[in-house]
This record gives sequence, C-alpha cells and structure tokens, in this order.
Amino acid sequence: MPTNLRVITGLCLLCALFFVGGCERTPEDAEPRDQTAKGTEYTEGDADATDTDDDTDATTITSASGQSHEKFTGKAAQKGDLRPSATWEPDTTAEYPIGAFNNYIETGDLDAIKKRGMLRILVDIANTDSLHRAATQQDIEIELARQKAEKLGLEPVVLFVENFDRLIPLLIEGKGDIIANNLVPTRERAELIDFSKTIGKTHDTLVSQKDTPEVKPGDSLQGKTLAVTKGTVFETRGREIAKQHPGLKLEVVTQNYVELAIDVSMGHIDFTVIDEQIFDLVQQFRDNIKKNVVFEREDPLTIGIRKDSPQLQQALNEAIRSIKLTSPHARHIGDLDSIKERGVLRAVTRNHPGTYFMWKGRVMGYEYELLQKFAKSLGVRLEIVVAPTHREIFTMVRDGKADVAASLISDTEARDEAGMDFGPHYIQAAVSIVGQPEDKLEKLEDLNGRTIHLLKSSSQFELLMQLMQERPEFKDLKIDIALVPENLTIPQILDHVADGEYDLTIADDITVRLEKHWRNDIVKIYDLKIEDNFYAWMVRESNPQLLAAIEKFFNKPKIVKLRETLYKKYFDQPRRTRDEIKSLSVKGEISPYDELIKKYAEEFNFDWRLIVAQMFQESSFNPKAKSWVGAQGLMQVMPDTGKQVGEKNLFDPETSVRAGLKYLRWLYRKFEDKGISPENRMWFTLASYNAGLGHVYDAQDLAEEKGWDRNVWFGNVENAMLLLSERKYYSKARYGYARGQEPYDYVRKISQRFRTYAALLEAYRRQQDVSAIHCVVVAAWPNWLGSYASDPASAPERCGQAGTLASTH
Repeated sequence: MPTNLRVITGLCLLCALFFVGGCERTPEDAEPRDQTAKGTEYTEGDADATDTDDDTDATTITSASGQSHEKFTGKAAQKGDLRPSATWEPDTTAEYPIGAFNNYIETGDLDAIKKRGMLRILVDIANTDSLHRAATQQDIEIELARQKAEKLGLEPVVLFVENFDRLIPLLIEGKGDIIANNLVPTRERAELIDFSKTIGKTHDTLVSQKDTPEVKPGDSLQGKTLAVTKGTVFETRGREIAKQHPGLKLEVVTQNYVELAIDVSMGHIDFTVIDEQIFDLVQQFRDNIKKNVVFEREDPLTIGIRKDSPQLQQALNEAIRSIKLTSPHARHIGDLDSIKERGVLRAVTRNHPGTYFMWKGRVMGYEYELLQKFAKSLGVRLEIVVAPTHREIFTMVRDGKADVAASLISDTEARDEAGMDFGPHYIQAAVSIVGQPEDKLEKLEDLNGRTIHLLKSSSQFELLMQLMQERPEFKDLKIDIALVPENLTIPQILDHVADGEYDLTIADDITVRLEKHWRNDIVKIYDLKIEDNFYAWMVRESNPQLLAAIEKFFNKPKIVKLRETLYKKYFDQPRRTRDEIKSLSVKGEISPYDELIKKYAEEFNFDWRLIVAQMFQESSFNPKAKSWVGAQGLMQVMPDTGKQVGEKNLFDPETSVRAGLKYLRWLYRKFEDKGISPENRMWFTLASYNAGLGHVYDAQDLAEEKGWDRNVWFGNVENAMLLLSERKYYSKARYGYARGQEPYDYVRKISQRFRTYAALLEAYRRQQDVSAIHCVVVAAWPNWLGSYASDPASAPERCGQAGTLASTH
C-alpha cells in the first residue's frame, strides 16, 4: 500500500473511532491540559436541587451522536421575562464586607447623613461572623443602631471590617457613620473620636484551655505564648501581662480576637486576652476554654461617633436609654406587658435545618423567619436562644429563660398537662416509622423483633407509648424501644439509621422531607396513621396575653400567606434534575453559554470547562432558575452577594456569569497564603460557594482536630464537612449545623463532570484535526470526491460538519 494511502486510511479509522466511541471515554482517560485557576487537575457529577420554571424559553438540539437534549436559547432575559426578585423576604440583609459596598465619603453630622439616606454601621467581623446561640452585646448594639436608623428614616447598612484597628480610621475618613463594636472609650481614642453613653460594661480576661493551671502573679510562663489583636485594649493588657511574666512570648497580630480564642481552644497558642462579652460568644461553641484570670478593672462599652457630631450623639443616647441588655440566663416569667417593657422577645429553638441555621453566610429557618415577623409586630427585639438538648426546650420556657418555644414542637397532651399552652396549629405532619431503603414493612406484625430508637423527651416516644396502650394491634407487638442520648436531634437519629447503627426510628413527614432534599438513604416504611400531630408555638400557661398575641399574629392574612411561602421554601422544594450531558452539540458545545463563560473565565483566570460544570450543577443552564434560599440565575448567586460584587440583574445570563465569577475569585483568594495547593484551593472555593465560607472554615478546624490534613479537600476536609451535620461536632462549630452532604456531593459532582467535559472536548478537538487533514489530502484524489471535484470550494465547508466524511470510509 502506498505510504500516502496508508496515512489516509489510518486517519479515517481514527476519525471513525472518535465518532463512534469517543463519547464513551471514561473520565480517567482524559488528560486536561488547562486546570482550574490555570494549573490544576480535576475529577466529575449532577444537577442541584434548583427551582426551575416549566415555561422557560428553550429549544431542543441534537448532538453529533444523535442524542437530543434541552438547550436554552442563551439570549439575555428581558425585564418582562424575569421572575419576581423574591417570593419571600428578606432578599438581602443589608450587611456587606466594606470593600464590596459602593461606598462614599461623608464626614457631616446627622443632617448630612439624612441627605445620604443611609446610616453606615461599622463593625469588626469577628463578633458577628458566626451563628449565635444566644444574644451578644454587639447584637444589641447593631439592633439598636438599626432601629434608630429606621426611626430617623434612614436605611441601616452594616459594613464588616476585617481588622479591628481599621474601624476608627474608616470612621474618621467618612467611610462609615458609627462604630457598633463593644468599643472601650480609652484616652487615646478620645483624642480621635467621640462616644455615646455607656451601653454595657465588661472585664478583660486572660483565656486558656480548661486544664491550664490558674496563672498567679510571679508564675513562670517560660515557653508559653500570648497572642493579642493589634489596636485593641487587649494589646495594652497583653503588654502589661508580658512585663509581669518575662518568660512569656507576646505576639501582637492582626488576626481577630475571636479567632485567637479559637486558636487557644485548639492548642495553637497558650493564652489570649479578650473581654467577658467575647468570651461568652466563643464559649457558645467552644466549651474547652476558661477565664484563667479576670482582671479587676471594669471597662465601659460605647458606640463610636465622629468628632463634632452632636446631633448624631444625642439621637444615639436617646436610643440607648430605651433599650436594656437582657441576659439569656436571667429568669423572666412575666407576660406580654413585661416583654414589651424589656423590649426583648426571647425565643428558644434548636440549631436545625427547619428552624434556625446558617447557610451561604446568612441566618435562616422556618421558625426564625416567623419569629422575626412576630417580634417586629410587637415592636420588640428578637433574641434567639439555642437549647442544648431537646428536653431543655421545655425546661427553658418553664423556668423563665425563654418566653416562647418555636422548634417544630408537637402540641401534646402531656406538655399541656405540664403547664404549657400552645398557639394555633400551623403544620400538620404525618408520622411514620423510618428505616433504610431496603427495609420492608408490608404489615404491622413485621415490626416484631425490631428495635425503634427514640428520644424519651420527644413527642414520638409519647406517641408510641400511647399507641401501645390504646390500639389493640400495637399491644401484642414484640418490639424493643431503645432510648437515645437526649442531646441528639431527629435528623441525627436518622443519620444513625442510615448508617445502620440504629434499626428504626419514628419521624414526622416534615423532618423526613427536609432530609430527602439532600439524601436518599432513609425512607418512610410504615405510616402510623396519626391524624392529630400538629406543630405549634409553646408558652407558659401563665402568659395568656402572649398566647393571645400569637393567636392574633398567626391568623393575620399576610402571615397565613407567609406561612405558605415559608413552607414551600423550607419543606416543599422539589429536586428537579436533568440528564447529564454525555455528548457535545453539533457545534462542539458543552453548554449554551460556552462563549460567554470563556470570556469571563479568561478575565478571572479560571478554567472555563470547570465553570460550565459548576453552572450545570447550579442551574442546569436555566437562566431563570431560583433556588430554595433565593439564589438566582445561571450561577445561582444570592442577591446579597450580587450587591456585594456590584451586580443586580442576576437573571440575565451575562450578569449572572460575571457575578458568579467575581464571587468565585473573591472566595479563591480567601485560601491563598495558607499552604494550600492551587488544586485544593479550587475545591475549597467551590465548597464555599455552595455552603458558605464559614462552614468550610469549621470543616478545616474539625479536620485538624481529627488528625486529617486541613489543607486537602478530598478524603480529608470533605469528610469533616459531613460530620458537621452531627450535633457532637456542629455544637462546637463556629457556624453551627451544616448540610454537610450537600457540599460533599457538590464538589465531587463538579470535579467528575469537569473530567467528562474535558474528555468530550479533547475528543472533539482531535476529530476536528483529523477532519481538517483529511480534507487537505482528499483534494489530491479528485476521483474520491465525487460531486466535490466540480466544486472544490465546497469541500472545506462540508469537511467542517462533524461526522460527514468519517462515514464515507
């Protein structure tokens, strides 16, 4: 065979190979040359649970292999096409990192601030950037400032500053209007700014781990390290301590004081200095630290104001007189009039996906959103208290440590007889026996020999006891009832069932549906046919005024409608997914938005194929998609995040891509200079995009505590993320409960899909190269070209059509 013909035949066979079998290549066969932030390798996954419109403008295209799949037209959505910005509120929280806010300079007094229309509240992120289990002094300061702003007709905007020592310079520069940050009015600060009336008092404390001996004057601290935050009164206190203990190593750092306290709890440093208010905040999630030394001097806490601002100072002082700090540990059993006098409604709940939790950086929850509305209707501040155990929800209301319990609590006869009253029933939930998917209970007798695991303090336990006493079919059952630790939640019990550690449990339909949003390893296997399992808020029966206010609130038409909206948001979101793309379009596309993504991926230095994989995970390429938490568009950007990166119309494809990549780049930079490889930085970035940066930080800390590598995602930090759904771990996490399976799956699916896309595109590129060579060669053999011989100019055009020439050989 002549050499030229041998080459042609080989190329034809190669062409055919790629057309027939190229799309069957496994992800492992791919060898992508471009990597994430330009230099990493990846691995693949499946569409996220996003709320998509059925009437979305779409067309159907056919791939080179003949497979059809839906393709959105890709045109920018017009104003009339867009969904409403929100079907629930609030869409934004008016809280921004200061660098992400469209700021301005204003150094005037209250009159000048009113002309601007905003009150910019400067805070150090350390005190606010966590899930609070009880109110803090700074919560009260910020709420006070917000309430005052609204009374003055101003929009309150909270601006987070990374470092405490930047607060006063920013205030003086006119980039903020007040500082609400537990500010101690020192002599040095008084030369720079003015202060409000005192809003609280505190003492400094030397913090150590619990097992560290108490430090006494003259003790040798040779080899020990004390770290303090630069620019704070803690720095001054730290220098005093270092002088008293010459062997002590003092480190003055820009790291914030909350992080230093966490470092103490993890054993990274021996001591830090914080005040008692901050200690109470950190101890909400780190119980292995103690006040080693509490210093005698009492410091006043104030709000910072620019010099020469008497109008603003007077307005703040009037607000301070009307608000009182209420300790979550104080006992108050008064009725509604007492609550209004204190100005605080204390609500006890659990850190749980249906009640109160943090996701994508914001506090959420069915009960939390209703409680916010209720407190506002009363004209009081809401204070959330998280009960350590299920039993303590009841005891905290009974003992006057909370005014109302709102935690998806069943209205039961036993609780009513124990001195509690219940408000209107707002959810009726079926109750079922729950097990693993392979479990079969065709009839009740199949329960014989099985074990049901329950909390003794739960309504489920009470229900089962009632069934076994009152229903004949239950009386003869030979089942074991195993009581589980009281600090578990129902979702945690379901985790144990899914893992095979527990046999069966009983759960309500709402809890199971919440879990099914992200898992498929538990199922309802027997409906107990309970008709009267209702959820309601619980109060003391000695508080009839409060009960009447709750009844009035729940029956308002607006609240009835809100309850329906919140039910859909938290409990009734469908998981809609599309089939994975396993082949390219006729034009060799992996998405309808390839060119748009390439444009911005190049600008922000990401691998465009990875961004397409992420976009599919977020929205299945639907520009009108809106998730259960309100994230919008192709890249599912939260409205808050959109504002932070300067983008508004998130349903517009180009805006969404630009906003998503701006945010992705911001997250990526959060993992620089921490000894993390570029590849792992990308995985951490994607996990943060999905769950929020705080949960990823918690998972890194937990991984380190478990002896895993905090700088490696797969097999290390991803496993710690899974543990953050378990109370024994999330109770000690700064950001609390995390839907850990979600980011775990999210990163894995995107990495796997990336490899699939890379393989498809590489196969397509080789196919195009082969076709181009073939076209050049066949031009030398006119007798092979048939009709092309008379019109050679048409050959290149036909050669560009995928698959045409390959099928001729």
